[in-house]
Amino acid sequence: MCGILAHVAFQPGAKISQPHLKALNELQWHRGPDSGGVYLQGPVGLAVRRLSIIDLEKGDQPITSADGRYTIVFNGEIYNHDELRRNLLNQGYPLKTRSDTETLLYSYIDQGPACLKSLNGMFAFAIWDENQQQLFVARDRLGIKPLYYAQNQERILFSSELTPIYASGFFDLRFDLKAISDYLAYWYICEPRTIFQDVYQLTPGTYAILGDGELKKFCYWQVPAEKEADISFTSAREQLQALIQDSVKLRMKVDVPIGTFLSGGIDSGIITALAGQDRKEELTAFCIGFPQETYSEVKEATLTARRYGVNLRVCQLEEMTAQRVQKVLTAFDEPLGNASYVPTFFLAEAARKELKVVLTGDGGDELFGGYPTYQAPYYQTMYQQTPRFLRRIGRDFVNHLPVSHNRISLDYRLKQLWKGLDHPFDRAHYTWREVASLHLQHRLFRPEYREELEGYDPFSVAEFYFKKGKALSVKNQLMYADLHTYLLNDHLRKIDRMTMAHSLEARLPYLDYRIVELAMRMPADFKVTFRQTKRILKDLARDYLPTKIIKGTKKGLTSPIAHWISSDLKSYVTEELQGGLLAQFFDREFIQTLMAEHAEKTFDHSRTIWALLTLQVWGKKFRLLSRSLKEKSFV
Repeated sequence: MCGILAHVAFQPGAKISQPHLKALNELQWHRGPDSGGVYLQGPVGLAVRRLSIIDLEKGDQPITSADGRYTIVFNGEIYNHDELRRNLLNQGYPLKTRSDTETLLYSYIDQGPACLKSLNGMFAFAIWDENQQQLFVARDRLGIKPLYYAQNQERILFSSELTPIYASGFFDLRFDLKAISDYLAYWYICEPRTIFQDVYQLTPGTYAILGDGELKKFCYWQVPAEKEADISFTSAREQLQALIQDSVKLRMKVDVPIGTFLSGGIDSGIITALAGQDRKEELTAFCIGFPQETYSEVKEATLTARRYGVNLRVCQLEEMTAQRVQKVLTAFDEPLGNASYVPTFFLAEAARKELKVVLTGDGGDELFGGYPTYQAPYYQTMYQQTPRFLRRIGRDFVNHLPVSHNRISLDYRLKQLWKGLDHPFDRAHYTWREVASLHLQHRLFRPEYREELEGYDPFSVAEFYFKKGKALSVKNQLMYADLHTYLLNDHLRKIDRMTMAHSLEARLPYLDYRIVELAMRMPADFKVTFRQTKRILKDLARDYLPTKIIKGTKKGLTSPIAHWISSDLKSYVTEELQGGLLAQFFDREFIQTLMAEHAEKTFDHSRTIWALLTLQVWGKKFRLLSRSLKEKSFV
């Protein structure tokens, strides 16, 4: 796991200097504290910060081919690199290390872009071809590893995080109002868009070739969106079990200490069980605990840990202070609203004291139907068959329920559910996830920005993927859209930034592309029914986990932000919401109204307030970094 940079000048006067390249590289030090390196040759500048996992002594980057033609910088892991390396050696390629970086370089030399189809891993990398004066960049199939880029007439700059791009001083950056609207609606900005206009992420499953100042992009893999396969439940279960076992086995190959993140659910439980079964040494797992009992999953995690003799470390998240939350918020290179990043940050901090790598259960919900919203179409059908007068009575009842600040309270769930029941299934799904509705955003934005956003709907991004996945059944369409939106832009961004903030590598066994392909070709009823979510995974879990875990109520990694905003962090939040980006874009009086209504429990505005807080703190970091590097002179 690393942080990479690639700068290509289109004009002689636009070449990046070595001090400037090194300064930008150091902004990603947290992604790779073990070593750093740069490569400057002609128009290109490559840089990398390395977190050493495989071949600790000989795997430093950049790596240049024996003939001097190709040079690579690489972020990620290639889990099947041993097999690929053997094949390359048999063909006579002069590999001198055991590192997956060198294996990746020679795989590209051997096959060109076609090598991507043979890779099982998470990755974003750049390879410079000195002979052709071309840059090749690629990103993994699911977008587990990020790759940003910005381009103008003088240059192009790629980086693992957004920070080096806005700190470089190379680009005239303007905020993208549509991106901010997306963020307020769903707590995340939808790729390939970023918070800045004309700055993008390379789409997952895509590679690009830069030559003669032109960037050409090509898709090499997509999430399957064809009609579901004709397969029996038993066969699907057998295939799934074999793939998960192999995926975990591949991801356990390291030269450093490895453990797991363990919650009280089945996703991380299965991963921990498989990791613990085949390991000779005692496995260490990390779990988060909350003072509020309804948020904590320590008891459930303990059951799984005891079954497999796993050493469970509990990271107890006590009172949340302004200093602690500020530490978390400033770890982001781009705003993200989902407050589950707070416990994830401290979980990663605790794990890094003992480990360099963890396996997580991310992706299980989106692939196998773990969210209650996947069952909502059943309830929606029942609702739409109900007489209108009964619907009105139900709506009035729900709207008058007293507001609670407890974890995903009944009133919150019912009010969110009711918001979407009259919509088509696709829009309803995202309405149930919605943070700030278009109506609320209209009141929140200043008048000049309301006019600029007139006619824009954040749902348009999800709508695009529903159209691409229209051959799928309704429930699989929901999961297909979530893989491209919620998982990609929220969960994967969160797990990457929060673990990398502590130089910890997170590996995600469920997002092995073979598992994704099987899951999306699987009949939806194998995953979600009227009575059950994650049906096939729960059936599989019977081989590994206690019954109490399998039948337990899903909690998820949720933070008590409603309580924090009205109690522990009230003064901090009130102060932070003054001035800054919020004053630039939003109506000050309406923000004060949101705070007052939340405090009085007239409405639960915690998710909107948290989104504004995260945006505000990020904005201060952006302006500070932009000024600090621009004040330096690089020669």
